[in-house]
Amino acid sequence: MARESRSFTRISGVRDPSLIVIACEGAATEPVYFRGVADKSDALGSRLKLKVLPPREANLSAPKYVLQQMNTYKKEFGIGKRDELCLVIDRDQQSWEEKAISEIAKVCDQKQYLLALSNPAFDLWLLLHHLDVSELPQGEQKALYYNKKSALKRKIKEFVASYQSSAPDIDDFWVLTEQAIDHAKKLDKDPASRWPNELGTRVYLILEKILSAKENDIA
Repeated sequence: MARESRSFTRISGVRDPSLIVIACEGAATEPVYFRGVADKSDALGSRLKLKVLPPREANLSAPKYVLQQMNTYKKEFGIGKRDELCLVIDRDQQSWEEKAISEIAKVCDQKQYLLALSNPAFDLWLLLHHLDVSELPQGEQKALYYNKKSALKRKIKEFVASYQSSAPDIDDFWVLTEQAIDHAKKLDKDPASRWPNELGTRVYLILEKILSAKENDIA
């Protein structure tokens, strides 16, 4: 498993944002999930607003295109002091070299974008709603890390038989969000690194902010 050892001071914006803008690498699973999260948050009357940027044309899914999309949004619309801009991308060692991810992470540091990277894929975040992956034997964790033959999707289906990655049902995950956050934190053994070097996901950083806003609204 390749490691990115350089550490940094995590920049994740204000603790309690009023707007979270999300640019996703994936064109289906991630946008559908976050739109579902936005609907649930709105239904609770949260003052926090989520904006999920639309999928890019021509299947431009490489992390650099996700970054370009966010840069364009920031240039066109600007951001407020309480806004948080987030990139949701996968490590996916089969597609992206470490150098490419490192360059994205560096720019995110500079621009104060929250880099919510999943290693190897966003499906891990969904799985963590139902399973404490850190408790699995190392062999099973390794299989999920390499994600051959869609190992993560197959594991999710053990808990959500009707799961479709192109259209995840938010009701299969939303009520278990706090549990997913706890499970993700257990996997994040080096939170000072720019992204999870091993099996892990930083999507929990976004959901922590969403739940925090909900709790503050109630308070």
